[in-house]
Amino acid sequence: MSDSVVFVEKFGARAEIVLNRPERKNSITPDVTELLRDAITATSHDESVNCILLRGNGGVFCSGVDLKESGNGTKPGPLPAWPQVHAALYSSPVPVVVALEKYAINAGAALALAAPVVVAGESSFLQVGELAIGVAAPMCAAWLHLRFAPSVADRLVYLADRVPAAELLRLGVATEVVDDSMVVERARELADRIASYPVGGRIAMNKKWKELRGEISDPVAWFTDLLSR
Repeated sequence: MSDSVVFVEKFGARAEIVLNRPERKNSITPDVTELLRDAITATSHDESVNCILLRGNGGVFCSGVDLKESGNGTKPGPLPAWPQVHAALYSSPVPVVVALEKYAINAGAALALAAPVVVAGESSFLQVGELAIGVAAPMCAAWLHLRFAPSVADRLVYLADRVPAAELLRLGVATEVVDDSMVVERARELADRIASYPVGGRIAMNKKWKELRGEISDPVAWFTDLLSR
């Protein structure tokens, strides 16, 4: 186990990117964003990697921005590399699976919303709660706009509440809900299944999605602009 706040482990064609601040519930700091950006970029362009599993260490996914290290205790402060993290996720040619243990709050919710496959524990929840503290939720809004129906986006953003796993499954945010003790194991199973498929299919599907969904020409600028408004 690495001492780094973000580390990568490889298991065959599966790469696991691990948020490693369990004592702070894997909350986000400037250092975390820089290392996470680099990890996503490196693994997504590693030809030996066919699926990425993103998870938190210590049985928790991510509690959001660490307001003690990057904020005033109640509102988040600047995270210069944060748009680059999301641009790297958007640009990744390799699919991402998220293991949602316990909770994904605010910035953590944005990471979960970015993933095409999310395995959630039965007692876990996701919360886009920024409106309740008087700030916007630009990265959550970005992924809700890119990946979900407006009705789902509005429900998550405007209520700003804890959305339990069963509701996440109903809304299509979670792919599966499993026993809390099985989240990482099941996420690994799904990641390995995806990783086992022929690479050509993934490449062709990525191309087809771009044709059907359109493509952001400069993801870094797009996500940065959302954050700066």
